[in-house]
Amino acid sequence: MRPWADPVDCPPVLGEGMARYVELFLAQPPAADREGMRLVGDLTARRFAQGYAPDVQRFDSYVAAPGREIPVRVFDPGGDAPRPAICYFHGGGFAMGSVESFDIACAALAEATGAVVVSVHYRRLPEADYAAAQDDCDRAFAWMLRQAGVLGIDPARAGIAGDSAGALLALACSANMRDAGVGLPAFQLLFYGAFAMDPERPAYAASRDPLLTGEKIGHYIALFRDRGGLSRYPSPVDRDDLAVLPPTHLVAAEHDPLCGEAQELAERLAAAGVVTTFRVAPGMIHGFLRAVGVSPAARGELESAAEAVRALVEGW
Repeated sequence: MRPWADPVDCPPVLGEGMARYVELFLAQPPAADREGMRLVGDLTARRFAQGYAPDVQRFDSYVAAPGREIPVRVFDPGGDAPRPAICYFHGGGFAMGSVESFDIACAALAEATGAVVVSVHYRRLPEADYAAAQDDCDRAFAWMLRQAGVLGIDPARAGIAGDSAGALLALACSANMRDAGVGLPAFQLLFYGAFAMDPERPAYAASRDPLLTGEKIGHYIALFRDRGGLSRYPSPVDRDDLAVLPPTHLVAAEHDPLCGEAQELAERLAAAGVVTTFRVAPGMIHGFLRAVGVSPAARGELESAAEAVRALVEGW
């Protein structure tokens, strides 16, 4: 039985190696509940590397916050200090994902960009609410700037990135930094973001993505809304305060049901005066960053994104 979730006879044409990624993803052992799914995601994350080993050093650390610590994993590509830096927020529908399950994506990002990457393990839903997840992201970015000397990074070239749910968290973090008047990121790099958060979008029901079905999207949106996700601000494509945000590069995936909303956000950012570039990655599906170990096409898209963000930042 083929894995495709499309409603028509022909599956989408995937980029080189992406079918193998889908196969590996679907081969993960089943889990009885969300806790088990998270554990399986961490236990099996390294299978997606398939021998691909980016030339970076890793270490784990923690951001001190009232009553808790926020875990972070730092990926250091080497090079002379000060280096550019990226604070990264992983995807997973606000409920899944971790610094471990996104290890290969962040390592590859550090190698491709030459930037120190700080991957943030923010609190997840439903155990926490959206405000808690966002607060962890905001605090982690501020921590990265405060620790610039220790990390060997240049605060003037310190940006923010995220994929899927993490892209929404990244955009909101930039807006929060702007509104607070402290440490606006130098750039935003947003991969296949969850920017609409509207379960009635026709693209969701018509999804041909082999892994991200309309049913899954509906579940994550319901969880996001139930845990206060739209209580303070509307979804990114509906925000009217997009001006004075940092230069932004958005990457959408051709077969991702979220593709259209990324284009909408790119158009709205540009209309608000934000320097914006946009790419639709052909043959790609939602979550393709984790496929860089098995898919030359996915790795090529990551390298293309690295080139695009370097072009946005003077003196990279």
